Amino acid sequence: MAKQQLLEAVRGEAFPVDRDFPQLEIASDPRRMLEVFRAHLKPASGKRYHILDCVPFRFRCRQSTSRCVLQYTLRVLEPSSGRQWDQWVAGLVYARTGEAERLWREMPAGDPCRGIPEHWLTFQPVDFIPDLHMVVEVFPYDRKLRNLSAVMGGALLPLDRLLVERMGPGRWHAEERTIEPTRYRTELGAALRYTVRARDALASRSETLRCYLKVYRNERGGETFELLRSLAARSEHDRNGFSVVRPISYLRELRTLLLEEAQGASVQQLLLGGRDPAEVMRPVARAAAAFNQDVLGIARRHSLADQLEEVKRAASLVQWACPRARAEVEAIAAAVIDGLREAPPAPIHRDLKTDHIFLTGERVIFIDLDSVVLGDPVRDPAHLFAHLTAGVGLDSIPRERARTAAALFVQEYFAHVPKPWRRRFPLHGAGALIEVAGGIFKRQEPHWPEKVSAAIEEAQLCLQGKA
Repeated sequence: MAKQQLLEAVRGEAFPVDRDFPQLEIASDPRRMLEVFRAHLKPASGKRYHILDCVPFRFRCRQSTSRCVLQYTLRVLEPSSGRQWDQWVAGLVYARTGEAERLWREMPAGDPCRGIPEHWLTFQPVDFIPDLHMVVEVFPYDRKLRNLSAVMGGALLPLDRLLVERMGPGRWHAEERTIEPTRYRTELGAALRYTVRARDALASRSETLRCYLKVYRNERGGETFELLRSLAARSEHDRNGFSVVRPISYLRELRTLLLEEAQGASVQQLLLGGRDPAEVMRPVARAAAAFNQDVLGIARRHSLADQLEEVKRAASLVQWACPRARAEVEAIAAAVIDGLREAPPAPIHRDLKTDHIFLTGERVIFIDLDSVVLGDPVRDPAHLFAHLTAGVGLDSIPRERARTAAALFVQEYFAHVPKPWRRRFPLHGAGALIEVAGGIFKRQEPHWPEKVSAAIEEAQLCLQGKA
């Protein structure tokens, strides 16, 4: 299909119809869901709230045949004070008749309000919308992430001592603390910004220290803590051209990892701010090449079969979301699946994108290392290339500028790794672009049909060796 035909085909698609989940017709429409939430969400503390807006921000559809998880951001106004804020809400819909209502009736038995701080308790944490057969969870309540409410409810007060001790000599004590959610995936995990303002009684001065908290559903946070601690302990001489965000502690009973704030600015911030792409991407490429050739002492593997399964799932999702581009996506996925072969394993970040890489000068710092495994190292440059080329998180800069940054990165990266790696890149790049296309749809990004179309087109170019 020609470029313009492909664009018109994908652009013409609305949210896909699904006979297993007929309620998605309404659940995917922000205007209709705004009215649904206005009618059904009940204030929890006797106050009056008004929902001004509803924006979908992450949909997990067709990742299983049994249910969909739909996340929304609500803009909420408290008329009595004029205060406004963003409130996360998740909707769970099930294919099997009666399953959602059964789940809802079981959930309140544990007193969902317990442990949620008063200022975070806006609407009743759990609700049920009969017409949509939808269970609703209001952040920070999460039935599979019960430690989240505890963390936000003050269970981390002992953390103040750890942070204050890092301020150096003096008689420091915490005066004020704030917790701000920065990222949340229903039932999977959350990231929070924790800020402490402390005062030194000896010198009558105040300082502010910030760290980040990652709340996990399982013990993955403990594994990440051990990896980060071993990498952070290296001397500057042994770091091989890259650094990682430094860990502070891991609270096993809360499944919460405490991290220092990364120094510098993210690649995303630098590119959006107009920094010369060459100044940004060349040191990043050298650091990524060093990471992929390092010895990190990790045991978890991500095999070729694992990777191809992810490509298949992403291709299936994109075909479902954009059925008129089915043939093109199927051809790309088939080429990737038929062409890739098992490669000698090396450390891979596996989630390398522009907001997971920071620069301070030419020093490169990687964050979000939860997915680090042994796998085909070419997967990392392909992943970052795909995010850059598709303009993920870079909407305000021209597409050609993002593509230039991607090209500079690829050129520099392959100048610092074994030459045979380059031959595998077109297949990895095409597969990564299909995965990115699926991610664009799941995040319900504005103008997602056009962005998905562009990602499919880039994948076709990648297969032709034009990356």
